[in-house]
Amino acid sequence: MKQFYISNDIIDNQINEIKQKIRLSMNGVVSDSMKNSGIVYYKNFGVSIPRLKEIAQEYTPNHDLAQRLWLLKIRETMILATLLQPLDKFNSVIASNWISEIKNIELVEQCCMNLFSKIEFANQICTKSINSDHIWDKVVGFVLAARIYNTLDNNDIHYIIQKAFENIKSEEFNIIKSIALCLSRFCRINIETQTLITQKINEYCDNDSLGQNYIAEEIRNEILFLSN
Repeated sequence: MKQFYISNDIIDNQINEIKQKIRLSMNGVVSDSMKNSGIVYYKNFGVSIPRLKEIAQEYTPNHDLAQRLWLLKIRETMILATLLQPLDKFNSVIASNWISEIKNIELVEQCCMNLFSKIEFANQICTKSINSDHIWDKVVGFVLAARIYNTLDNNDIHYIIQKAFENIKSEEFNIIKSIALCLSRFCRINIETQTLITQKINEYCDNDSLGQNYIAEEIRNEILFLSN
């Protein structure tokens, strides 16, 4: 969906300032390394996350500013958008639009950590994304579930576990990794949930599947950690 905005002199000046700060902090080596690792953006200046947080602290959260920053499709401005978007102005329509434009794991993690996990309809974003046919939507859903596991109700927990095991044979590594994170974090909810996940992993896992073995190993390591 194409988005439009009304020009505003104050916002325009802030955008120009932010772009200048990004350029002054750019790191081409980091940018190239990220690209080689499969973390691809329309444009990436390689600015560190701590530096982006410093820049964000120089501005008051503002809906119009955040929306403009996201629309630029630059790595740094998109991450800044997640830091400067007021929670009360962020709705499900905007969330769906943003999620449809996420194409790498860094942006998944930044959106989930900085914004999605803090909004009141986070569980709805979570279950809707997991139910999508699109790879990165699913990754968003499972990563978000791992962040908000302690706020989910029993229905959401069981639904997400069900969807995790429906996707456990995926050949997409990012889906496998996000499922492993989600199920491991769910083991912290209570002993009943931990037992359910353990039973299902024993039932579903194929010893010849690298992805399923990865998930099983992550869950075992989490349970071992919790038992110490």
